[in-house]
Amino acid sequence: MTRYLLWIYIAVSIANLVAKVIPSEELDQYTKPLLMPLLMIYVYKSSLGNTTARILLLFVALLFSWLGDVVLMYQENETYFMAGIGLFLVAQITYIFVLKKSMYQKPSLDLMKVLPFLIYAGILFYVLLPAGDFTVPIIIYGLVIMIMAIMARTREGNTAQNSYQLALLGSLLFLASDSILAFNAFHTAIPYAGVLIMSTYCGAQLLLVLGILKHAE
Repeated sequence: MTRYLLWIYIAVSIANLVAKVIPSEELDQYTKPLLMPLLMIYVYKSSLGNTTARILLLFVALLFSWLGDVVLMYQENETYFMAGIGLFLVAQITYIFVLKKSMYQKPSLDLMKVLPFLIYAGILFYVLLPAGDFTVPIIIYGLVIMIMAIMARTREGNTAQNSYQLALLGSLLFLASDSILAFNAFHTAIPYAGVLIMSTYCGAQLLLVLGILKHAE
């Protein structure tokens, strides 16, 4: 039963992408709110009898992601947009702690592992900023998601290899999704931005969940 949840998640993700292409606001409203609950149920089912602080934090990250998904469905309203960004900020901070707990020992800082993320952040901020009232939120959120991706990168050799690879790819997809969203919102409109944002986002959440669950305590 548990494995079928992943196939249901993938099917709902595809349906949501179809809603972006058609486009169909009704299909989008039916499918998007289902995504994170499906992953939350999967996490619950996969960790029965082995509920640790790491699993609880993963559940919290998905919960705030779900709240962000729902609120950002009304992103035409600036207040809702900022609220959605705030909810995802909490989700990203929680993912940082989840990834930190999904290691065998305290991570060491390797400049060569961190440098590509710092360069990317510098380029992204250079392109997007200034952005008026959104300048500070962009900087804060951008730094937090960079730290999340860096934390995923520093897990190399500090967890099972498949756990490291899946979570790292998930973090990179999350970074790509939010970069596309920010570029589309604050710089230049991108054709089929919704499809690009949701495809990378759905993949990111799935891979992060799978990667974190594959870490053996």
